[in-house]
Amino acid sequence: MMLVSCRIKTLAIILFVAMATSYCGSKNYLVVNYQLPSETVTANESDISLIFEDQRAEQALVTKSAKMALKDFSGDFTLIVVSDGKARDDKKKRLVGAFSLCSMIKRIFKQRFENAGIRVAPEDQSQPTAIEIILKEFKLDLVERKWVVHMTYQANLLKQNRFVAGQTITGNAERLRVFGNKDAEKVIGELISDAVNRLNLEEFFPSGGA
Repeated sequence: MMLVSCRIKTLAIILFVAMATSYCGSKNYLVVNYQLPSETVTANESDISLIFEDQRAEQALVTKSAKMALKDFSGDFTLIVVSDGKARDDKKKRLVGAFSLCSMIKRIFKQRFENAGIRVAPEDQSQPTAIEIILKEFKLDLVERKWVVHMTYQANLLKQNRFVAGQTITGNAERLRVFGNKDAEKVIGELISDAVNRLNLEEFFPSGGA
């Protein structure tokens, strides 16, 4: 009986170590959940162009402390777009794909515009009206066991390549690091959702006309 008991305990320990190793294993990408807002915007334009520029003074996405904690992070992201369902607290999640930071943020803006009823033309089809997104800052830091992320961007409305209106959006968010990279993923998703959704599309496309 003692031999059987020892074998069972040994097996249990092996399984626990295997599960812990699998759970703790780091991946080289972060999963970002972008929450779409509920909105509808009336734009006179049939289509708009979406222009994205990366003007960050510091190209590094993460600080040294954050990089050490994230271990194998390559700088790539997996994007999931979340929308509200018909029932209360019902969430629909759609896997969009893998992206670099800039391509992900551009895709998120495209998702938001089209969700609001503003069609975005293909990149090779230039339109008279364009929204230009200029990324000024994006940085993930780890400060005293807290994930801290900063994001700043400028959104410009252009018509016939001329500036019409602009908005500057700055956001900061933090979340306690409990275990692994999950909290980093959550705080990035929360900040990007908040910052992107704070862009006032009604200011660019008033209900009474453009």
